[in-house]
Amino acid sequence: MRIRQILFMALSAMCLSGVCGTAYAQDDDDDGHIYTVSTYKWPFNNLEEIFGLMEETQDIVEKNEYILSRKVLTHYWAGEFSVMTIIEYASLADIEKAQERSTELFNAKYPEEAEREARNENFSALTGTAMHVDSILQENPALTK
Repeated sequence: MRIRQILFMALSAMCLSGVCGTAYAQDDDDDGHIYTVSTYKWPFNNLEEIFGLMEETQDIVEKNEYILSRKVLTHYWAGEFSVMTIIEYASLADIEKAQERSTELFNAKYPEEAEREARNENFSALTGTAMHVDSILQENPALTK
């Protein structure tokens, strides 16, 4: 049970810092940037707090040299509420580097382990067992405007 909690807290920390997705260390083609796309169904009544926690860690995303851009998209109308994060990287290998860098920045911002655990537990409690889907995609430069 303890291992499961630790893994969940680590995933929560990555999500808070904007880095979610599977990391692969391999060479890439120079055929376009790589994107992680994560879609979540978070409880509507918790969104303000969830976004607040994400905003508190926006500086981690800003300082992470491996993250070229991040978009957080929300469902336009109320009702079913989906949230999508799209993070852009120069290469597939940069996903893993970004995860490592985000962890460093998160630990520097919150040096006390108890504070990090409390933030991760709070995020986990707010998002609950919400469904999510992760994808790693590559752009096709020939079809990009």
